[in-house]
Amino acid sequence: MIKFLYPIWLIALLIIPLYWYYEWKKLRFRRPRLSFPLVHRFKKFYKHHHWQYWIPVITKSLLILLLVLALARPRHVIEKRNQSLKGIDIVFGLDISGSMLAVDFQPVNRMEAAKKVALNFIKNRESDRIGIVTFSEYAYTQAPLTNNYSFLKEIIENIDVDREQMGTAIGNGIATSVARLKNSEAKSKIIILITDGKNNTGEIDPFTSAEIAKTLGIKIYCVAVGSKGPVDYPVEDPIFGTRFQKVLIDMDIESLNKIAQITGTHQAYIATNSIELQKIIRDIDKLEKSDIKQNKYYEYIELFQYLLLLSIIMLILDILFRTILRKELP
Repeated sequence: MIKFLYPIWLIALLIIPLYWYYEWKKLRFRRPRLSFPLVHRFKKFYKHHHWQYWIPVITKSLLILLLVLALARPRHVIEKRNQSLKGIDIVFGLDISGSMLAVDFQPVNRMEAAKKVALNFIKNRESDRIGIVTFSEYAYTQAPLTNNYSFLKEIIENIDVDREQMGTAIGNGIATSVARLKNSEAKSKIIILITDGKNNTGEIDPFTSAEIAKTLGIKIYCVAVGSKGPVDYPVEDPIFGTRFQKVLIDMDIESLNKIAQITGTHQAYIATNSIELQKIIRDIDKLEKSDIKQNKYYEYIELFQYLLLLSIIMLILDILFRTILRKELP
């Protein structure tokens, strides 16, 4: 971007058309005169239609143009931005126990619905670090805190239900997520816990894990997924293949509410279908945003010196033309 420091000087460019008008009037009302003797050879030199007459006019016009532009102080402006970022560290704690295969989030099961909202959540993040922890009877870190969103997307897409384990160790899942966040220096640390069951196994109970999270300044958003009452659950039949039967999956909403209260998020969210689950994750996304402060500043590169150099060159050309070709003194 080019900007002028003193654009008022550009009005002086009106001198150029006035100068051309003056030259035109001068040609029209004066007779040709030559200051050298070989009139028969140079008689046509001063004729107004001869191109050589207009060279000095052009050089003088360019000289005026360059000088006026130099006085206006053109500068190349480089806009720069300085961002100060206070990011958020987030761990997704995903329940991968067998009950997540229940197909009440049509057209997909609970696991696929949870993975979809996790992927959408990541898309809305610009600089926050995100980690992935999965849990059933045991808890595992699938991805440490990172802002490599392509890597996270690949990890989430490959997560699957642990069909051999039906237990749900929510306490272990929280504890492992807390371990990923304990050394974080982010301005905000959160765990988004997505589960459809209740804690029925594991070495540590959920409330103890929640108290540890509270001590470390970590908030836990609990999201319970699943419909009330019996739901379709896939069963492998050796004869007929996969079939569905109605199963009642017990969810412990009361315990999830208590976990939320301990860490300051008040109560658990409940999603009974994909639309509700997406809305809940969007709401959490709005609650936990990074503080991005952007300072804008400019760097200027002066250009007037180049115009002055060109104007000097133009002045020399004008003098050379008038003294050498037309034998006139400057």
